[in-house]
This record gives sequence, structure tokens and C-alpha cells, in this order.
Amino acid sequence: MGERKKLKLDNWPFEKGKKAKLIWIGEPFKRNNKWMLDTYFNDGENTKRIIQDWANLYFLSIDKYYTDGDLRSGELLDNEGEMETININLSGIIPRYNENEWSILKSAYKSQSKTFSFWKRNVLYTIPIIEIVRAIFAPNTFMLNTILYNDAWEDYFTYKLDDRKLQIHFTNQYKISYLKNEYYNHLAWMISNEEVLKMCNDIGYNMFSKGKLFFDFNIPRFSITARVKKNKHGFTIVEISRVNQKKINIDELNIYHPSFEQREKTNEAKLRTYTYQNNKDEDRIIDSDVDGAKDYDERINNELIIHEYIKVPIVKKEKENNGKLRVTEDDDTKKYLIYDENSRTLSSEGGMKKANGIEVSALDEILIPKEFNDFIYRLKELEKVDWIERVDIRIVMLPLGRKFSYLDNGMDRRKCLIVEILKMNGNVLSIIEVQRECRLLSTLVLTSQKRLEWVYKELLNGLVRQSGKWSNEIFYGIEKESITIDRKKHSRNYLDNIMSCIK
Repeated sequence: MGERKKLKLDNWPFEKGKKAKLIWIGEPFKRNNKWMLDTYFNDGENTKRIIQDWANLYFLSIDKYYTDGDLRSGELLDNEGEMETININLSGIIPRYNENEWSILKSAYKSQSKTFSFWKRNVLYTIPIIEIVRAIFAPNTFMLNTILYNDAWEDYFTYKLDDRKLQIHFTNQYKISYLKNEYYNHLAWMISNEEVLKMCNDIGYNMFSKGKLFFDFNIPRFSITARVKKNKHGFTIVEISRVNQKKINIDELNIYHPSFEQREKTNEAKLRTYTYQNNKDEDRIIDSDVDGAKDYDERINNELIIHEYIKVPIVKKEKENNGKLRVTEDDDTKKYLIYDENSRTLSSEGGMKKANGIEVSALDEILIPKEFNDFIYRLKELEKVDWIERVDIRIVMLPLGRKFSYLDNGMDRRKCLIVEILKMNGNVLSIIEVQRECRLLSTLVLTSQKRLEWVYKELLNGLVRQSGKWSNEIFYGIEKESITIDRKKHSRNYLDNIMSCIK
């Protein structure tokens, strides 16, 4: 193996060769629709803030020194005082959540300290909440990239748990480089432990609804190895290096990914080829301004955090389809030359290129279900009304995650009609109509003074989670935002009733 490539931050503010100590990690926040992170480094003289991709957290550890912005250069120095590595078993202990204002050392910067405190035999163990997320729930870049998003996993996989057998069906969006046992085992642990799955889901939901990193800690079996600092009450956990004795509550794991398809060689020419230039010798530059990870993927993960399992399940790979492996080229093969400037981001989510959640299609007659035709025809007539500025009509796919995401044939995605009517006075009236297939599912009419994109996502995610029923809990939360919701039952004159709401 050659020398390991460096992963350098492009916005590193310190002199070349000078070591800087990571002294604080801030709360995640969004910039250009991508999760970012404030980090604070001190070189012995000055404290400087560096904005990084949230997923860079994978490489960050408090009190380690970094050189030239290389995320892989983190090291401990011998003169760091009372620092040791110990085994800690906190199983069965309910911690206390603490939140306090915090001043960053040798600077005017302010932040919030968020920790969980565990009392055991008159010793206090304090763990920063962000370290629990980094080391326990999201120990790899895939989990880091998805855990802050509400219901993001449905874009990457669906699952079914039955009689200690777990089936995970990965989509094309789940990278091939993530198809390894460490990732499978972590997902199986998360899914097969109801308390853990709820905490992971709560992290994304609270970031979405409250803009706050928070969850109720509840892991019955919690044993770790960690680097700690001793204080007058006990220990502050600085870095969790190992998670011990994790229990996966399944015996068998069946996984499917499109790349598992059996492909037979064919004489048909390749449709396209890609050639990457300048991707061998130079270090990788981590650019926080890049929207999302490029299609070209490198296995940049080291296993910095060890996860130990009592017993791992048998993993079986399923192959569902056969495909063609094209091995030749001809004059019709499209050739792409990609110049690699070694610019990277560890964030595969977010950025202006990413619209997470419901999938939008153009209003193409081929894609319009027959049951929507009359409705759309009536709605288009509203464009002629002088007090209506615009009528936007679109078809979206329901989010993945449950059987209701598909029609009864089990193959076609269930569609939803979303109509936004913008009135001249600025008010917005929205209509949501879902393919029913004889189900008793009412049409929703919403009225607001602003656009409702986030509301559609909440409603449709709730509809899928409830297996085809509107969520009254979500209705209540939306109505608290001064948005009215009117449910219209399907009857002989239901279209006339809906049109009367508009007029």
C-alpha cells in the first residue's frame, strides 16, 4: 500500500506546519441547504473558528492537535495533563440532560454546552451529546450524512423485520463503498433495537422541526471504552474509541442492492465510458462550499471507532434480476473525460443540488393517473380567474418506507397530486390528492399566507408511516402554525365542493 492521502481543509487559517488544538465543536446548522459545523482551534496564541461539513465530525476529536488542516493528522501530545483511557459500563443508568451557555477559550465566541450526565457509584460521567451522535449512532459517514435529516433513510433503503429475520432493500442511492459488514451490522443493531431506532429518528425530527440537536437517551446496554479527563466529580468523556457488547436482536440478515444483480457478458457496446484524470498522487482538499459528494467515490473511511457485537447475524445477499455487462465500445459509445481537481466533501447530502424527500415529476400526461384527469382539467380553468395570480400543478411520488408507498400491484409507486393556488392578495391555497385505489382517504385543502413545501413533506411522510391514514398528530402541529386544514371526503360532488372552497 502507498502512503495514505491527506484530507486537507481548504479554509485552514494557521501557518504551515503549526499544530492547532481542537478545543470546541459547535451545534450543526444549515448553509445553502447543507448541514455544517462550527469548530474552534487554538494554536497556543489565537482561537479561530473553522466552518466545516457536518460529516467531517467523523475525524474530529477534542484536545487532539491537527496540522495543515489534515483531518487525518489528529494526535495527542504527551503534555496534555490528566488524560487516560478507561472502560465504562453505564448500562441501565438513566442520564440527566444538561444545557448551558459556554464561552470559547481565548476568544469572544459563544456556544452551548449539551451533555448527558451518568451517576454510578458516586462517580459522575459526563458525555457531550455530539460525541454520542458521532461515536454511537453515526460511526461512519453514511450515518452522519443522513442522521440529521428527517426520514432520509427511506431514500437509501427499506426494511422488513419479522421473526428475528431482517430484510434490507438498498436503492441505487446507497453507495457501493458502503456495502460492507461494519455498515450492515450497525444498521441491524439500530433497526432491531426499538429504543435505538427511536433515538436516531428523533435526532432527525428535532433538527427538522426545532432546529435543535436533541434526543432522550435510552440505551439499556451501554458499555464503552473512552479517553477521559478527570475532574472533581468524576470524568468527562472526551473521545469514545470503542463501543462494547452491542446486541443485535436478529439471527439472519438478507440484503439486496442493485449492484448484486447477476450480469452476463454481451457483445453489445457500452453506452458510455468515464476516464478520471489527476486522481493518483495529490492530497484531497475538503471544500466546505461543494454542494454534495461527487458521483466518483473513494473509500476514505478508516475505522476510527470500533464497534463490538456479542453476536453478528448471518448475512445473505439476494439477487433479484439479471442484467447485461457491456464490455466493448463502438462509435456510438459516449466518452466522458473527467478532470479531478482533488476537491472533496464528506457530505453526500444537502447542497443546492439535493432536494430530499418527495420526488417531483413534470406534469406529463403519461404520468398522470386517470383518477386525477378530471380534477386537473377543472383546476386549469382557474388560471382565467382575475384574482388568482398562478396555479401550480404537479405530480409527486409518495416517500418510500412502507407498503403504502406502492400501489396494490406492489410495483408502481403511489402518486400524489399537489396543487398550489397563489392568490393576488398573497394567500396560498393548496390541495393534496393521493391515489386511493378505493381507499377511504380524504382530499386535503390547506390555507396559509405562505408557501407550504415543508408541510407537504410532513403530511406525506406521516401518511406513509400510518400506512394510508392522515396523521392527526401532524395536523395538530401544522395548525399551530396558523395553517388551516379542511378534509374533503370523496362523494359524488366532491370536486364541486373543493372548487367552492377556492371561490
